[in-house]
Amino acid sequence: MAIFKIEKNKNYTVMSNYHLRDKKISYKAKGLLSFMLSLPSDWDYSINGLVSISKEGIKAIRNILKELQEYGYLIIKKYQNELGQFEYEYLIYEYPHIPKGDVEKDTQINTNKQIDKDDKTKLSSFFIAEEHNILTLELIARGYIKENDIQIYYYDSLFKKLLEDNSYKKLVQIIHYIIPKVINRNFKDEEDNIINNKFGYFKNAIISNINKLNLDLEDLWD
Repeated sequence: MAIFKIEKNKNYTVMSNYHLRDKKISYKAKGLLSFMLSLPSDWDYSINGLVSISKEGIKAIRNILKELQEYGYLIIKKYQNELGQFEYEYLIYEYPHIPKGDVEKDTQINTNKQIDKDDKTKLSSFFIAEEHNILTLELIARGYIKENDIQIYYYDSLFKKLLEDNSYKKLVQIIHYIIPKVINRNFKDEEDNIINNKFGYFKNAIISNINKLNLDLEDLWD
């Protein structure tokens, strides 16, 4: 009698496959990002720390990190500790984030100085960009929702789910198709009724358009 034994892996990592399908970044970048996402949050994300467990040298690791930073998967914050020494904080993302420019200049605030209205606006925008999905920020930029929308986190969750099976480019194209039409109609639906639930309307609209695109692709194959 034959006996079958299954050896299941006990150590595994659950992560989004978005970066694995991103054609803009190299295989090395995808590999390093996947590895970093599998590490505990308190791990040493310094260049020396990454080099110590890889056959890649400092120059190679630095180039890969630069690529991830360029495409929004990595943000490096530089700050001074209590001893005046410079330290670095590595923020790693499963989905691309909008480049923020010189983060150090945006985050170092002199507490002895009065912050004027423009500075508050800039600081507020920075934290909003840090917190929300890049597609949610696109809705804000195009005037569909506001920064303080009570349902804003619903959009984040929706986009995170949709990006599992759809490309970023595809979703952006659909957004650019839906939003101008709604705004031109003064936030009324196709039957000229006022849209009271913007999230509900948008969710139905984007899913409907995704289904239409999928049907069109199937028709082309047929």
